[in-house]
Amino acid sequence: MQDAIIIGAGITGLTAAYLLKKRSQKIVVLEKLAKTGGPISTIREKGFLVETGPNSLLLPDRWCESFLSELDLTEELLESNSYAKKRYIVKNGRPIAVPSTPVQAISTPLFSLKAKLGFLAEPFRRPISKEAAESETVASFVSRRMGYEFLDYAIDPFVSGVYAGNAHELILKHAFPLMRSFEDEGKSIIRGAIKRKKRQKADGSAYKKRSITFKQGLATLPQTLTSILGDAIHKESSVKSIQKENQGWTLTWEKNGQLFKQSCRKLIVSIPSHAVKRLPWPSEIQTTLDSSPDLVFPAVHSLSLGFKRSDIKHPLDGFGALVPSKEKRDILGVLFCSSIYGNRAPQNNCLLTVMIGGRRRPDQANLDEIELEKIALRELKSLIGLSGEPVFKSLSSWPRAIPQYDQAFTPWKDAIDKIEDSNPGLYFGGNCIDGIAMGASILSGKRLSEIKA
Repeated sequence: MQDAIIIGAGITGLTAAYLLKKRSQKIVVLEKLAKTGGPISTIREKGFLVETGPNSLLLPDRWCESFLSELDLTEELLESNSYAKKRYIVKNGRPIAVPSTPVQAISTPLFSLKAKLGFLAEPFRRPISKEAAESETVASFVSRRMGYEFLDYAIDPFVSGVYAGNAHELILKHAFPLMRSFEDEGKSIIRGAIKRKKRQKADGSAYKKRSITFKQGLATLPQTLTSILGDAIHKESSVKSIQKENQGWTLTWEKNGQLFKQSCRKLIVSIPSHAVKRLPWPSEIQTTLDSSPDLVFPAVHSLSLGFKRSDIKHPLDGFGALVPSKEKRDILGVLFCSSIYGNRAPQNNCLLTVMIGGRRRPDQANLDEIELEKIALRELKSLIGLSGEPVFKSLSSWPRAIPQYDQAFTPWKDAIDKIEDSNPGLYFGGNCIDGIAMGASILSGKRLSEIKA
């Protein structure tokens, strides 16, 4: 009998498997696809390095740093360039840098004087009831505490950049729990943030998050874990049966036309919610899953384009530019990839990644590469002064990109909690449970590995 069987070899499943193996646990990892790492993938072509999924890893805590060090990846780390610290938001058709100092906050044209004065009054606005807070959307929270301009030209584009989502749909307590905690604990965002900072300083838990990648791209991490786990991973394997036993679980899966059967004490599931529902569960588990709503996964296109640097007027001195809904444009934003990290483009060239689609534009879900390129080039000419044609192209289309933590998330999570409570030894994780960021998925793997069956 295995100590654990893990369904899904994304970064959550790989992290959990590695940590269990480290404790001399016997494990099996089942992956339906021919590759591991989920959406994390890196392409190298013609001197360009393209991330087809996540573009960076925001290290969430010290443990993640030690985890990478343990994997001997410290020397492979690349910090984001100080040159790329600016974040741009498009307003009235041009990118404006988000203020990063008090002086810039006073002088920025991104917000009106009325909006700036309104923000200063944020600590004096009364919080809503705990009952109302449970279902409050991101848009409702931000407009209530900071005003509509901050919603339109700060939070709305940020939500599109992170979730490819809609601030009017996402539930704050699920999508941005830290923001929810600020009001819950400090009765205001500003007071709550100050209170948290003081508490962290007192207990030594303060940590400055770092945006990193690896010299050869983010795929370095899943590739490293896959190499360590070796033949414990079974790729191109389809689960055919899940049976509950007295002392655990028995799974049957198919690989290369052959059936395999294995029992385990602990079953870990770290795959998307729609894939969870398609597994061959015992009837009582399937009934609970069928009664829960489906999470929305909007389609997103990630179009990476290489240009001669001289063909772009904008200094590209930032992380990228996000586009608010209010601007009524055809892209979600553009990342200045070769400005963020080195070695992303040949000398005298630059690499940009244009994000298209998302919850905002479902009508763009099925556009082909020709149409997507037309949209991207038109927008780049208008926004950053592009005058030339691309010297490199790479398109990654995700029909189901990022789970939306909207009103369906609470009943979905309640169903998962109910299943776990009723079925000892069965545990769920990944970006449909523990947060959508890559760092959150790593920590999800850590959490799953620490649960005792």
